[in-house]
Amino acid sequence: MNTERAHAAPVPRAERTRSVPADAEAVFDVVTDLEHLSSWLPEGVEVERCGAHVVRLWVRGGIVERRLAVDWANLSVTWGDPVSPACTGVLRVLRLSPGRCAVSACLTGPAGLPAPRLDDWLVRALDALAARANGLVGERSRPVPA
Repeated sequence: MNTERAHAAPVPRAERTRSVPADAEAVFDVVTDLEHLSSWLPEGVEVERCGAHVVRLWVRGGIVERRLAVDWANLSVTWGDPVSPACTGVLRVLRLSPGRCAVSACLTGPAGLPAPRLDDWLVRALDALAARANGLVGERSRPVPA
């Protein structure tokens, strides 16, 4: 029996879907704007791009780097590491109708993080993403002052 694996802290998992009153493409633009991720990620997580297809995450327990894949045609972003199940995920923006979409996210957190805390973090992230997307949509629809 592998005692190292038997005593390893569990990797929490959270999955949520959130309706957003904005076009799917506008929401996906916010999701893929890596320079401004902190505008909608909850406090305590920082992300930066550190390569063409790699992001660095500062999370509880340290810094991790994960491969990042953006599927523009299907409005999805996947991040992960083939050898580690922690700090991985997929986020999809689903087209519902003009001016309305849904964001579906499934992610794992760092080992040992309580699952309810990860779920709360995901809820706050999706709420902030919806607010950020709605704010940008509102800015685009305002008339330009003369």
